[in-house]
Amino acid sequence: MSLGVSNGTTLTITLAVDGELVRTLAPGAVVEAIPAGALPALPWVVEARSSSGRLLTSMTVKAGDVLRAGNPAEVSKGPRTSAVLSCGRVDIWSWSGPPPPPPTGPASGSPGDCAP
Repeated sequence: MSLGVSNGTTLTITLAVDGELVRTLAPGAVVEAIPAGALPALPWVVEARSSSGRLLTSMTVKAGDVLRAGNPAEVSKGPRTSAVLSCGRVDIWSWSGPPPPPPTGPASGSPGDCAP
C-alpha cells in the first residue's frame, strides 16, 4: 500500500497524512508512490492543501481498502480523490503505480479557486 499524488495545477500544494506534512509538490509534480513505511499507521486521513492552507481535497484510507486483481501485472484499485480547479487538477490515490485516468467530462472549476 502506498500513496500517490499528481499536482496538475499552477499551485504549490502540500500533502498531509493525519495532520503531518508528507510532501510539498510544485506545480506539475507527480509522486507515484510514497510507501506505507514512510507514513503513520492506518487509517490515514489524507489532505491536499494550497500554500495558504486551504483544503483542496481529502480522503480516508483504511486497512483492506487497496485491492489487487488476481493477475499481479494488473493495477491495484483503492481509494482516490480529486480536485478540479480552473488552473488544473489534483489527484491522490492509494496504490502503487501511475495515476488513475482522469474522469470523463469537461474540466471546470470556478473563478478564484486557484488563489493560494
